[in-house]
Amino acid sequence: MSLNKKITKADLHSAYWRSFFDMSSINYERFQTLGYLFSLQKVLKKLYADDKEGLTRACVRHMEMFNTMPLFIPSILGTTIAIEEKVANMEKGEDTSELEESINNIKIGLMGPFAGIGDSLGWGTVRPVLASIGAAMALGGSFLGPIFFLVMWNIFNFSFRYYTLMYGYNRGTSMLRDIKTSNIIEKISTGASILGLMVLGVLVASWINIRTVLELTVKGPDGDVVTNLQAVLDGIIPGLLGLGLTMLIVYMMRRKWTTTKLIGIIFVAAFVLYALKIAA
Repeated sequence: MSLNKKITKADLHSAYWRSFFDMSSINYERFQTLGYLFSLQKVLKKLYADDKEGLTRACVRHMEMFNTMPLFIPSILGTTIAIEEKVANMEKGEDTSELEESINNIKIGLMGPFAGIGDSLGWGTVRPVLASIGAAMALGGSFLGPIFFLVMWNIFNFSFRYYTLMYGYNRGTSMLRDIKTSNIIEKISTGASILGLMVLGVLVASWINIRTVLELTVKGPDGDVVTNLQAVLDGIIPGLLGLGLTMLIVYMMRRKWTTTKLIGIIFVAAFVLYALKIAA
């Protein structure tokens, strides 16, 4: 007769709130391992309340090195909890080694892809987009700019982590198969990259304000004809100088120039061009 150790929503909520502290004990030997085990602590104590040996084995297997993007930790937690629940409900004497071994295998299989997609989605797309909107509001004189960013980012952060935790628990071991067969990682990464490039284009056009004050004077039969170089450039592409500077910086960074060196060169160049009355 199988046991009936059931994980409740309250247990999942406990793991969810604890997951926000996964980075608080990070180290360069096991990275997020201690925080991950802390998130599972109450769940494991409930599942193995009458099995000290099983609890010990569970704690030991979750001391293996673990590292992924924090935004996706709850999804792996949910999957882990689902499998631990199966292990805890197996009959005494049954061989649980294969199922126990699959826990770390699934963690390893998920943490790499989730680290990549998490950086693209969270740090590389959602947060910069929200930050740019908040910064634009602040530049326009609205005190709501930073508040908008903090509120919207945390709405996304809290809701995304909660949904993925529940999804991971409900799907269990099949989540890894779902990810591999649906190519969802590639799709989200591509979409995030496209959105990120669009946001970058908006930022370049809005924030990089480079203008030249050079004028070309040509003598004609009816007098001098003055041509403003900036007006000509704006007629080709508005913000062309800013775009050119951005592309130059990207090129130099690909040539392994450091950010510090580039900032120094831009600062000196801006000072010289302004002093020579070439740029404004």
